Amino acid sequence: MGPRAENDFHINMVHGDGTGIYFCGLHTKAVLHLNRDWEVTEYCSLPVGAHNGRPWLDGVLFNDTASDCVRYVPRSGEPLAFKIVTYDEADIEIAGVDDSKIARQGFGRGLCVIDDRFIAAGSSPSTISLYDIGSAQKVASVNLSMDIRNAIHGLEVWPFND
Repeated sequence: MGPRAENDFHINMVHGDGTGIYFCGLHTKAVLHLNRDWEVTEYCSLPVGAHNGRPWLDGVLFNDTASDCVRYVPRSGEPLAFKIVTYDEADIEIAGVDDSKIARQGFGRGLCVIDDRFIAAGSSPSTISLYDIGSAQKVASVNLSMDIRNAIHGLEVWPFND
């Protein structure tokens, strides 16, 4: 039995592997797993409002949007949290507009696994950051625009190699 047939889960990450399809959304409060028998089960819980949750290595990787960080939580061992890049408020463009539908500064959205060590994460305003899980450090960050109305939502390694 799966979720209700309504459009209120805000699905924002889908990941497939040999065990099935993993997916989550803003309101699922979990990473869900769809197996080969079309059964949906909870893989793990997530904090309310999390984005882009997916299994990775021996744990789960996600944007903890409410806490402005990217988290990797292994099944055993210490979890990692990377603070999302923010900027001086004076440098933010188009500030002061009605922000009820605009991602705020530091809003983590968009997540991409590069390999077994590196991940890329998107945030607002239009920033892509590269994190090294092995050293628990931010390696690099690039800002494409200081316009607060723009956030990086989707990231993917290209070309895709399976």
